[in-house]
Amino acid sequence: MTAAAASGPGSGTGPWPPPLPADVADNVAGLRGGPDWLAGLPRRLAAVAREWNLELGRPFTGGSCSWAGPVRTADGGPAVLKLSFPHREARGEAAALRLWDGAGAVRLLRASDDGFALLLERCRPGRPLAHAPGDPEGLLAAGARALAGLWSRGVRADPGLERLADVLAEWADLTAERHARLRTGADPGLVRTAVDLMTALPRSAARAAVLHGDFNPGNVLSAERAPWLAIDPKPMVGDPGYDLWPLLVQVDPPMAHPDPAPVLRRRLALCAEVLGEPADRLAAWSVARAVESAFDRFDRGDADGGAADLAQASAVARVVGL
Repeated sequence: MTAAAASGPGSGTGPWPPPLPADVADNVAGLRGGPDWLAGLPRRLAAVAREWNLELGRPFTGGSCSWAGPVRTADGGPAVLKLSFPHREARGEAAALRLWDGAGAVRLLRASDDGFALLLERCRPGRPLAHAPGDPEGLLAAGARALAGLWSRGVRADPGLERLADVLAEWADLTAERHARLRTGADPGLVRTAVDLMTALPRSAARAAVLHGDFNPGNVLSAERAPWLAIDPKPMVGDPGYDLWPLLVQVDPPMAHPDPAPVLRRRLALCAEVLGEPADRLAAWSVARAVESAFDRFDRGDADGGAADLAQASAVARVVGL
């Protein structure tokens, strides 16, 4: 493949290089530095395609602040190119993928010096766990096994990632400040419990792992090399129990059941068995994360989303007596 072919119009129509989906572009445009990054994105895409000898396809839909799409490498193999808007959560993605080396996640094939351009293994068929048919608890167990694969790599040296304890200390202060400022009507006892857990749980961890940080079922794809592989990490180092909450409540929303308590109890026990973590600790992390998420939503004007997260937190707290 020549450099001209890599950056040329290919077999499709429309502007080249292929632009971001409109919803992603709109999101990035609202970020500090976003308009400048968007203006430079076509040049950056073309430059990476030339340097890495890639044939670009049309970008995937979805996502929030990156261009990600299928590419062909110089030898004709399939891969995925991801160019991220530079931000805190994306800074450690390359380091985490290198450490995992394919255990539970896609493999990193190449990265730019700044870590914001990544060439990744492509998942085939690539169906998200969120859209997979099957028994919800079977899907939950499958996702948990992929998560256990990430944790299995351990932390053998400092990977240069943020520490969960430091991030949660920030979130605890921010959640308390938002609770006082926004006056959402949230149960003060639930908020106080969650804020305390954000500080206490990282300190009492029995082990540490490189965490995915956003292990929701939309970030877990069907693959050939393994049944399921994770993508799009927002990695940190810390207590593994932090990672479960999005998977637990999104594979099949427990709150959609007439009585979520037995559903949550059963699924926490299932995940505890697969992951080797105490069910009550997984539940405590779920409460902390759901309350933090609720106040992030409230702060962005999403009252319905915040209320839904608080309802989850309250239901989990009742199940384990927090």
